[in-house]
Amino acid sequence: MANTNFVVTPLFGVDFDARTTVAKYAVGTTGLCNLSDMCMYVQAGGAIAANQTDIAVTAVGQATDGSGTWENSILFADNEFGWVRKNIAGAIAA
Repeated sequence: MANTNFVVTPLFGVDFDARTTVAKYAVGTTGLCNLSDMCMYVQAGGAIAANQTDIAVTAVGQATDGSGTWENSILFADNEFGWVRKNIAGAIAA
């Protein structure tokens, strides 16, 4: 993910390229980004490769690889915390 994505809601410290082993936000925290993207702070339920575009995320912020609409920039190791995003332009236009 390039540096062209940034949060436009009052939420500071969103870094799509950072992963931690300790939560820095409440899992499931969401924000609205530019380019009609939504971001969510998640915990990985298994390893997720870098640049995935099919991450499944539950309403409470548990992320797994496959069959979803969220994406990441760098890999997640099992149980790591970080931000994912998805384009919601279609949902806003509808």
